[in-house]
Amino acid sequence: MINRVIRNLIWSDIALWFAIGLLAPIFAIFVTENISGGSLRTVGLAASFYWIARSIITLPIGRWMDRVGELGEFKVMLLGSYLIPLTQFCYIFVSQPWHIYLLGFIHGASAAMAVPGWRILFTNHLDRGSTGYEWSVEDVGVGIAIAISSYVGAFVVEKFGFDILFIILGVVGVLGVSIFILPLRKHRHIISKMRTRHLQE
Repeated sequence: MINRVIRNLIWSDIALWFAIGLLAPIFAIFVTENISGGSLRTVGLAASFYWIARSIITLPIGRWMDRVGELGEFKVMLLGSYLIPLTQFCYIFVSQPWHIYLLGFIHGASAAMAVPGWRILFTNHLDRGSTGYEWSVEDVGVGIAIAISSYVGAFVVEKFGFDILFIILGVVGVLGVSIFILPLRKHRHIISKMRTRHLQE
């Protein structure tokens, strides 16, 4: 049996990656067809801004997390997890290439907050003797979610347009965090580990 903390973290990751997968395969089409002056170069620069932000922010965030303990890790992960789908939702309002770059940077900064915290919590709460299995369940779940959402995203855009897609993306991402991650703040295993770590410090 997979414990509740790991189960919720897996489902939250599946929901988040499902939301991201709705847009990722057709993002270049959105930029080239809907952004004034948008081109494949714009798409490439947006990806660069994302990874620059994620790269320069992840390390100091990780060092800070080591000092504040699991309570701080959880709060930063929660904030970043909410910001990721909300950032994607903001694509409804973009019209210029610099808007794309700004959102790419914010998305990268949000991932720098969400990903390390998620990985730390997941690692800390793995069931003894099931490490490989539980990581595999997470990987398979995310893969299936992306496989499905890649088609769903293209279908939605073809039938209803990009604005509807961005609304769905934002709603799915926020619901995933609210349903699966937010309740863990009061879970007894999270609380006990938070208290233990603070006492050790």
